[in-house]
Amino acid sequence: MTAGTAQRAGVASPASGTSRLRGDIEGLRAIAVLMVLAFHVGLPGSGGGFAGVDVFFVISGYLITSQLVREARRDGRISLPRFYARRARRLLPAASLVLVVTTLAGWLLLPRGRHADLGTEVLAATGYVVNWLLAWREVDYLAEDQNPSLVQHYWSLSVEEQFYVVWPLLIIVVLWLVRRHGLRLLPLLTLALTVVVLASFAWSVVRTAASPGEAYFATTTRVWQLGVGALLVLLTPLERLPQAARTLLAAGGVVGIALTLVTVDTGTPWPGTAAALPTLATAAVIAAGLHPGGSPVARLLGVAPLRLVGGLSYGLYLWHWPLLQLLAERVPGAGMPLRLGVALLAVLLAWLTLHLVENPLRYSPVLTRSPRPALLAGAAAMATSAALAAALVASAPSLEEPDAAAARASVGALALVDPDSRGTAQLGLVDDPGAVTGQVDQPVPDPAVADEDISLAYRAGCQVSTSGTGLPSAQDCTFGDPDGDLQVAVVGDSKMEQWSSALHAIGLKEGWRVRFYTKSACGFVAEGRSPECHDYNRMLSQHLGEAGNAPDLVLTSVGQGYPAELAGSMVDLLQPATDRGARVVLVADTPLPEPRGVAEGVSSFECLDQHREDITPCWSPAAPASGTRLLTEVAGRLDAPLVELLPWVCPAPERLDGCAPVVGGVVVNRQGSHLTATYVRSLTPVLHHELTRLGITTTPPEEISWELPQDPAPGR
Repeated sequence: MTAGTAQRAGVASPASGTSRLRGDIEGLRAIAVLMVLAFHVGLPGSGGGFAGVDVFFVISGYLITSQLVREARRDGRISLPRFYARRARRLLPAASLVLVVTTLAGWLLLPRGRHADLGTEVLAATGYVVNWLLAWREVDYLAEDQNPSLVQHYWSLSVEEQFYVVWPLLIIVVLWLVRRHGLRLLPLLTLALTVVVLASFAWSVVRTAASPGEAYFATTTRVWQLGVGALLVLLTPLERLPQAARTLLAAGGVVGIALTLVTVDTGTPWPGTAAALPTLATAAVIAAGLHPGGSPVARLLGVAPLRLVGGLSYGLYLWHWPLLQLLAERVPGAGMPLRLGVALLAVLLAWLTLHLVENPLRYSPVLTRSPRPALLAGAAAMATSAALAAALVASAPSLEEPDAAAARASVGALALVDPDSRGTAQLGLVDDPGAVTGQVDQPVPDPAVADEDISLAYRAGCQVSTSGTGLPSAQDCTFGDPDGDLQVAVVGDSKMEQWSSALHAIGLKEGWRVRFYTKSACGFVAEGRSPECHDYNRMLSQHLGEAGNAPDLVLTSVGQGYPAELAGSMVDLLQPATDRGARVVLVADTPLPEPRGVAEGVSSFECLDQHREDITPCWSPAAPASGTRLLTEVAGRLDAPLVELLPWVCPAPERLDGCAPVVGGVVVNRQGSHLTATYVRSLTPVLHHELTRLGITTTPPEEISWELPQDPAPGR
């Protein structure tokens, strides 16, 4: 789990079971939901509160398996309609209500540019697959600064529902084997589940080390925690533990959960091996309560206040996250009293939901008479939230070609270049850059969807994901002149890949075959990044040093998070290519805009969407681009040129008192410090001119085209 993942992740579902649970389990549910609530509110000392999700997974695995095994032993079969009808009555009324309310609240309160994302997320949450959407975003570098979803907490419900789909089917297969071969049910089921738990745990350790953000949300890395709870049902000797052992086991479990709360934080890779502590601690508490006599700890967990909170935990889980996120949206930097007030509001809504929605529908005679009415009602509830989500997506703004007037006015960086300097050796800035960095009626792209204005190579699928290991396709990821004589390799992270439109156009003019090898969150270094990044770069370095693959020119850049101390690593990786005669060109990083008139964390394009009548709050103070220090060091060691385009990204900051969010009618930045593809295209002649000045390209300055280039059609 990355530092931001847990903060965004929400809490696992405390919805399993019935209202007549063991008191200690209700107490565990209360502790778990209070851990997560404290963590999301930001109470001091709750750094490991996100681990409440692990407590809930173990509880859910135990309770659901108890029901299924009891039915299998009693009837010799599992009724899937009855099982899913019970799940529908228990989960869907409250879950669908919160999805509907959240969709409407998002439509009213969120920026227009986020409506499509919210609608997509609600659709995924309705179908109980939102965890996979979130896992995918964790490996999508272009989503690095995306705001937390209002329904992100549904990820854990998705994990559990996927478990509920597979686990009954596995029991049915085991029952078939029992009948066919005369085997014993519990030993065979225990063996099957043990294999699942061990395999999932091993995969969790592997994926957490390689891609912790993805691993946090993936079902495959979480099943073992549900499986540990399920094994408690099957390990019958635990029911015969003496009281002293039960007391020690329960007390140790509570201490383990408390230790997780105070010793773990968002910097801990999760789940992996670290999640074993709260998982096994929760299992210990449940195991200690299997004996009818219980233990003093179990009786303490079953006190009335904890049982009350445990009974509200599902509704509290559902309501607290969107309320806190909407508070953060509308009142950035809200203080602790206000956040605690919102948490109390979530408690009230949970109580109302339980008594007015959950229990009336859950115990309705009409819905409990047979599975069919409950399943139909559940389908109707899901259809309602899905329809609203689809409507939100349909009504959201989309990236479209500008109208003719806006297109003529949208020349971007071209407006900054003094026309008299275009054919000369040194480009000059126009006399009045302020005249081309002011207010425009229709900036391009529409600020509401500027984050969708992604680069040519990314749209072609040529940026390897954070977890990817293979090189991009040579056929699909070679741009410029396909018959060109000069082979160019583009390596590094998305800060290099963002220049793909410009490099394609320059490649066509210069006879370059430009092949992209970029990888998300993976500058061309073999230190300080993820193991998969290091492995990929070492493989790529070797590839570029082979006779048939050696390029004539290597272009690279990096974004933030790369200290200058990594220069030696980059030089070492470039050496196989330079040993075969390749030239290296470093492209300076582009800075992160931080609009000074809005709350911290609001992106430049979101600010523009919110301040269309006056973009003054969206100007940013001039600041150096953090990746350029490393690139400067590498350029010095290799005696390689460094291409610096900052004067054309943030023109005349001293005269204009900062960096403009719109230049020449074009929105400069999209996600994070990345440039919009439209602005990059407008920078193409400037980049071409700079490469010629440095002796990299051969086109004379007077022959460089100052027309805005167009990207090739998809599937070119």
